[in-house]
Amino acid sequence: MAFKILVPARSGSKRLPNKNIKELAGKPLVCWTLEACASCPEVDEVIFSTDSQEYWEVAQTIEGREKLKLDLRSAEDAGDQVKIFDYIKANASNLFNKDDVFGLALPTVPLRTNKHIGEAFTQFTNEHKAVFSACEYGFPISFAFQIEGEEAWAPSFSDSPMLTGNTRSQNQKASYHPNGAIYIRAANDLIDNEEIKTLYMNAFPYIMSRESSVDIDNEIDFIVAESILNASLKV
Repeated sequence: MAFKILVPARSGSKRLPNKNIKELAGKPLVCWTLEACASCPEVDEVIFSTDSQEYWEVAQTIEGREKLKLDLRSAEDAGDQVKIFDYIKANASNLFNKDDVFGLALPTVPLRTNKHIGEAFTQFTNEHKAVFSACEYGFPISFAFQIEGEEAWAPSFSDSPMLTGNTRSQNQKASYHPNGAIYIRAANDLIDNEEIKTLYMNAFPYIMSRESSVDIDNEIDFIVAESILNASLKV
């Protein structure tokens, strides 16, 4: 059995061109994730899945590069309409052996560390259940609503505090969402198994802090992540 983590980094980001290799606190964004995976003692192999030879050259600058393996995708397989889960499912038998443990770590969550990966792996091995990382919402989702027309809104939940008046934040139940930092499950789940439609099926969450779950989508996210990283380096 080997624990193999796939890190996908396509080159075609439209909202923020070359986001995956944009510098964050002194190193390309994707390198934070690659180094976290490679430095985790439980990880045997880090599969860097990309459509870019330039990105592969950047990846090989990390510490722990001896664990790296290249999965070079075609332009078609790296298109902006291709979901990474669908790509992994279609190519699982080429990427993993049936007795492997599969991992996925998105490069847009740079503050996830090797400690998080190790803890999630321990949860997987102890509970014999697939794992996905998650964090608490920054604001109670019980206040969620939709805009209906130019002058109307509708609550997302029938017991919305915006209707009941129970607006104390302390009275709201905590809600969580996947953060993309780490997914772990038996590789055999993904090989010739049509029942698994998402990485959340038959899985249990590994909870991370919101600070460690910053997801890079735009320039503001870069500023937030860099501030957290710089603060942690000063400690």
